[in-house]
Amino acid sequence: MKVAGIIAEYNPFHNGHKYHLEKARECTDADYCVVIMSGNFTQRGECAVIDKYARAEMALACGADLVLELPVCYASASAPYFALGAVSILDSLGVVDELVFGSECGDTAFLETAARILAKEPDAYTAFLKSNLKSGLSYPAAQSKALFDYISQSYSGIPAASPFAEPLSGGLFSSSNDILGIEYCKSLLLRKSAVRPHAILRSGSRYTDDTLARQTTDSSSAKPSVKDSSAPVSGSETANAHSSALAVRTALRSGSLADIASHVPESALRLMQDAYGKTFPVFPHMLSSMLHYKLLSEAECGFTDYLDVSRELSDRICNRLPDYTDFPSFCMLLKTKELTYTRISRSLLHILLNIRNSDIDLYSQFNHAAYARILGFRKESAGLLTAVKANASIPMISKLADAERYLEGAPLMQLRQDTRAAHLYNAFIMQQYKTKLPPEARRQIIRFP
Repeated sequence: MKVAGIIAEYNPFHNGHKYHLEKARECTDADYCVVIMSGNFTQRGECAVIDKYARAEMALACGADLVLELPVCYASASAPYFALGAVSILDSLGVVDELVFGSECGDTAFLETAARILAKEPDAYTAFLKSNLKSGLSYPAAQSKALFDYISQSYSGIPAASPFAEPLSGGLFSSSNDILGIEYCKSLLLRKSAVRPHAILRSGSRYTDDTLARQTTDSSSAKPSVKDSSAPVSGSETANAHSSALAVRTALRSGSLADIASHVPESALRLMQDAYGKTFPVFPHMLSSMLHYKLLSEAECGFTDYLDVSRELSDRICNRLPDYTDFPSFCMLLKTKELTYTRISRSLLHILLNIRNSDIDLYSQFNHAAYARILGFRKESAGLLTAVKANASIPMISKLADAERYLEGAPLMQLRQDTRAAHLYNAFIMQQYKTKLPPEARRQIIRFP
């Protein structure tokens, strides 16, 4: 039995994700595919546009065999912690052979080389990095040039097409998927894992593209407006231009399900249509009131105890709090050359969700992710579940209510943190759509089909 692993957000699931699943099976000759997926909050510091159960079902419908939830403390964290949490789950399952991830460069060997250097931080590399930072380069550019200089000095040569070829442009560290790819490789190295990394060249739009890619396939089916979301919508699974998840979310924000019809698989589109105006879409501004109250409540004490919140950012939050209007605009208000929008958004989300530095320190003592929570699986893939249960070094959670009987201490604290985050997400939905979702303990895992 051969198993491929994927780490994803699927926010929301689109044609590029389906392509990734198909290529993961093809290039690894895998019998099964396990996905570690973010829950209701994402690494950009935002709420997922559609809930985790719907996204898990989309993934299962498009080829995944088992979907497990990445705990929220890692799902909403910066690349190193995001990778550590997800890789720790995949590695602990005891059955995964390869971790397959999208990459702007598509060069596994170079990503592994970068990961080894960053994991060991040799003196020569550190000297290059410090020198570059002193010269005024931004950290990504300084890091990329340091890698370029170190590899040029230590290896036989750098191919012109490699991601290290243009160090001053930011190179490897200006490409979000390559950044994550390096962190995946580094996490595997630090864990001395037998799981092998496998980069797939990213197809279609860049991660940061916020406009839908032009499609070459023609769809003659009627496309309803938001006001007529009950009408049939036809999606396309053959289009060769993959839009980014950001572009799909941006199109949804403009108010049309029809606009994204050819950019998502048919099965995913049907689930979105069923949820439209009931629990979907969910956007960051819906967090605004709860975040504002949280910030007002704790401003006197500051926010440096929370993950990713520096003293500088804490002071800026306190000083600019009288100007708060909503979550997205507050992120823009706090933004500086050193503090990016995503860093600020992530930090504010950590404050809202009560994710502290001490939490990550504690979880690191327990393998980072101390359990694997099942969101859904394919019924025909029962053999995979049997193998996981026989080989995993961490407990598999299928019923939240039962978990309290065998989890305690930090693992139980981590699970309860996930539960609170899910209930908060449900509260956003209730506030926006007046739809009351069942509490997390009563949610059933997806058994597909």
